[in-house]
Amino acid sequence: MSFFKKINLKNYINFQFFEKNFIKNCNVFYGINGSGKSNVLESISMFDKGTGFRNDRLVNIIRSGEDNFFNYGNFNYVGQEYNIKIFSQRNNEKISKKIQINNENNKDSLNHFRSLLSFIYFQPEMERFFLSTPSYKRKFIDRFIYSHNKNYNKIIIEYKKNILERSKLLKLQTPDEEWIKNIEENISKLGIEIYKCRLEQIEILNSNLLNLYSDKKSPYLITMQINDDFLNRNIDIINDLDNYKKHLKNNRKNDFFSGMTNFGPHRSDFSGLINNDFPLNQLSTGEQKTIILLLILAQCSFLINECKIYPIILMDEICSHLDDINRSILLKLTNEFDLQFFMTGTDKSLFSFLSTNAEYYNISNQ
Repeated sequence: MSFFKKINLKNYINFQFFEKNFIKNCNVFYGINGSGKSNVLESISMFDKGTGFRNDRLVNIIRSGEDNFFNYGNFNYVGQEYNIKIFSQRNNEKISKKIQINNENNKDSLNHFRSLLSFIYFQPEMERFFLSTPSYKRKFIDRFIYSHNKNYNKIIIEYKKNILERSKLLKLQTPDEEWIKNIEENISKLGIEIYKCRLEQIEILNSNLLNLYSDKKSPYLITMQINDDFLNRNIDIINDLDNYKKHLKNNRKNDFFSGMTNFGPHRSDFSGLINNDFPLNQLSTGEQKTIILLLILAQCSFLINECKIYPIILMDEICSHLDDINRSILLKLTNEFDLQFFMTGTDKSLFSFLSTNAEYYNISNQ
């Protein structure tokens, strides 16, 4: 099992100082709106890549009037402890995030630590997930992939970089042919890899969702799918690099006029059905929340049973639209899996359905 034993914050958003020890099971932060509950969850998510689960700018994370923030964490992985220090650093007008593992800042130490760390998020806006933008849905699925494939984030970043470079080249009157051919080969290789990862992830979800339904742990049979005209018309493209490159070359003119690459995994969307016949985007807000919780349950089942990965679960403002079905799913998550949970809500009583394996923290008193 992996879990955080404590965090210590200094000059972090609304906290001048904040220190808490955690239990291995369920940790609940409650308090009035604006007290900093979500900030605590974000500080924990900062131990992974990026600037936290809200993807905020570093300048907004530093407490007003201060120069830098500091975020100390103690992480335990199968009995091995890691002391992590995250802090901001200013260089002229640029602010960067720095991280040290056991007082070391070399790449090997950081990569090793991140190979042990996996997060699964729930955020309030996910209650309307199937009505959200394709970009938001792609990021959700991509985070699931990254939870067990730490190289995936690099593939996404490199793909976006090449897509942008190709668009810039197409704007030139006489773009260098060899240069654009190399860029399109990179896009094809990376695009195929992203498609493969996403198709595999959808298959993982559908398989585990079916198991949940068969074992009567889910009230619905949920099936997810990728919506991508290019992929659907050319399903064999994931095994045909030359064909992918050919499509890119043949579409240069159209892409020049539109100012973007008009097909590829950066254009994919995701949807699904409930009980094989009802679209998920027509469900109510509470029902969409149920589906998201079932997706998280399915992903956790895969990570634990097939990958031996024990993710940290962060659930922000989880108690809205929490009917009996959603409470039941949350109880399955907290009771059946040996995982550490961090949840937030406005009132302690909202979490009365949880088992006794929960610790409560009143953030309003900070």
